[in-house]
Amino acid sequence: MKTLLLLAIFLMMGIPCRAALSRESAVNIITYWPTGFRVDNSEQGLRVQRLLRKIKDLGVTTVIFNFRSRMIGGITNEVTSVVPADQQREEEYHLEATIHYAHSLGLQVAFRPILLVVGPHGEFPYEDANGVLWWHGVINPSDPEEWFRSFFDYHSRYMKIAARTGAVWYSIGAEMHSLTSGLGSRNRPRRFGRPDLWIQFVTRARDLMGPQVKITYGANYTDQYVLENGVRTWGGEFEQWRHDMTFKARSEKEIRHQQDLRQLWRSLDFVGLDYYRALGTSDATYPDSYDELIKVLNPFSFQYASNLQNALAQINKAAATEKPLAIQEVGYRSVEKCFVSPYLYEDGQTPINYQHQAAAWDALLMSLWNDKTPWMNSIGIWQVLLDDDSDTTINGGFSPLGKAPTEKVLKRYFIPPE
Repeated sequence: MKTLLLLAIFLMMGIPCRAALSRESAVNIITYWPTGFRVDNSEQGLRVQRLLRKIKDLGVTTVIFNFRSRMIGGITNEVTSVVPADQQREEEYHLEATIHYAHSLGLQVAFRPILLVVGPHGEFPYEDANGVLWWHGVINPSDPEEWFRSFFDYHSRYMKIAARTGAVWYSIGAEMHSLTSGLGSRNRPRRFGRPDLWIQFVTRARDLMGPQVKITYGANYTDQYVLENGVRTWGGEFEQWRHDMTFKARSEKEIRHQQDLRQLWRSLDFVGLDYYRALGTSDATYPDSYDELIKVLNPFSFQYASNLQNALAQINKAAATEKPLAIQEVGYRSVEKCFVSPYLYEDGQTPINYQHQAAAWDALLMSLWNDKTPWMNSIGIWQVLLDDDSDTTINGGFSPLGKAPTEKVLKRYFIPPE
C-alpha cells in the first residue's frame, strides 16, 4: 500500500521528483581492445573523446571504467588480465590520458574490473564436458586462498592507477555469488561462500589505495530466487546476502558465516547492485501510448524499490551499521519489450524500439531517483561501448547515446532544474 501511494503521487505530479541530495549519475564504459581507452588523434581516440563529451551532456557525473579479467574454466586458481603483458604499459599510458580527459570535462572516474570465465581455447560462454555452464557467479576454485591471491594480483595494477588518478571508488568484484554469500540451500555442497577472504581482500585494497578511494562490491539483484526453509524469495545474490545476515544462525558454521558476511558488509563504503529485474512479462500486450506504458511498468519498479529499502534496513540493523546502496550496473536494450528480460544482449532480431528503452529508464528512475530514496547513492547505466559508432547509427544496443527518447528521459532526471 505504501508503494502504491508513492506511485500515485508521482503519477499525479506527472514529473520526476528529483532528489535534493547529492547523488551520482554514472555510465559504464568498456572497450574490447587492449588499448581502447585512449584519447589520442587515432580513430579510436577521437571516438572516445566524442563519446565522453556526449556522456557528459546527459548530466552524468561519473564514468565507470570496466576492465576485463579471465579465468580458464570454473575450478582453476589463476586470474589474469585480457590485456597481454607486453601491452600493459601502453594500456596504462592511454588509460591515464583518458582519465585526465574525463576530468577535464568535469567527470569523475570509478574503476570496475570484471571477471570472465572462458574455455581452454577462449570459448565464451564456456560449457565444460560435463555440461556445466560456467560464469563468474558460480565459480568453484579448487584452492580459494590461491585464487584470491591471484585475483588481488590482477587488481593491484588497477588499484595503483585508481589511487594516483583520483578515482572516487573502486569495485573489487561483481556478481560473484558463489564466493560471497555462497549459493544457499539450492546448492547444499556450496551453501557458503568465502566472505572471510573478501574481508582480507578489502583490507589489502585499503592499504594499497589509501582512504581517498571508496571501496565497493556489486551484488546481483535479479529475478533468480533464493530457496531457504522451503520458501522462495526473489532477488538473486543480494537476497541471499539479506537472508544470511538476518536469519537465526544455529550451527557453528552458520554463525561464523553470518559474522563474516556482516563484517564484509561493514568493511565496504557502500554496497553496489547489478540490477536486472523484469518490469513486465513476455506474454503481455503493451500499450502504444508512452504514458500508458509507464503506468504498466511503474508497479514493478516501485515494488522493487520498496523491497530494496526493506532489505537494506534489515541488513543494516543486523550488521549494526548504516550503509547506502548504489546501482553499479543497470541497462535496457533499445528493442521491443527490453524491460522483460533486461539482462539479454542484442540479438539482431528483436525489433528496435527506442520508446521502450526510454520508458524502462523512466520507470526505474521514477522509483529510485527521488527524495524518498536517500539510501540509493548512484545509478550506473550499462553501457557505452567505446569501439564503435553506436551513437550515430540505428541499433538495438544498451547505449542511450544518439537515441533521442532515452536521452530526453535521462537529462530530465540527471540535469538539475535551473
